[in-house]
Amino acid sequence: MKQRRPGQFRTLIILAVAVGALLIGLIGMSTREASNEYEDVQGVQEMRQAIGGERQLDDRLGSDDAPVQMQVFLDAQSETYRDQFFDAILPLIDGPVRSGDLKLLYRNRSLTRNATQLSFYGIEAAMKQNYGWQYAFLMFRNQELAKQVGLDEEFLTNLAESIEYLDLPQWKEDFEAGLEPGSSMNADLQAQDQIAIDLEIRGEPAIVVNGPGGTEIVQDAPDLAQIEAAIDAVK
Repeated sequence: MKQRRPGQFRTLIILAVAVGALLIGLIGMSTREASNEYEDVQGVQEMRQAIGGERQLDDRLGSDDAPVQMQVFLDAQSETYRDQFFDAILPLIDGPVRSGDLKLLYRNRSLTRNATQLSFYGIEAAMKQNYGWQYAFLMFRNQELAKQVGLDEEFLTNLAESIEYLDLPQWKEDFEAGLEPGSSMNADLQAQDQIAIDLEIRGEPAIVVNGPGGTEIVQDAPDLAQIEAAIDAVK
């Protein structure tokens, strides 16, 4: 009988181990329960194209030297504000923000009776790493998914996982610290709500534009043309 050489035995052992590992993996995939994994998050590539590469610092998007500043009051859990964000704010990012003529300041503004909502803490935690605008984009883009799976800490973590270069452990630490009673993040969110109150911002999307020519407050879900007119008025 022809004997197998030692090298052939080693090859057979390696193949057996590989097949076994493959079978274990297939069994695991077939028995794994469905979960809200980060792959379910929509709009990641859109977010990168829309906001990626633009200068950010905390709540600011765009150059600090921009002559015109615009505060944008947004509720990332509201469909009304979602339409405003995609229809009127994103074109500005691709236009005067990128050209250095305009900088945006993000303001969390709740449509509910509470000044803060859970997603606001996720946005604020991302802002600590200068990714707040990306996080808000994904929150707006995935409102329907949030309704399907539930807007909880796991869902918000999935959004954070989808942002390239975001330090996820640090985001989690900042997010959880922000939820603590009396946290500085909660105080900041309350302050943002107070800004809206002081400016008499109503319960609809609104912007406040400041420039060399003065200040313009435009309320009741202004469209892109109305916002551009306000920007021109304060240049």
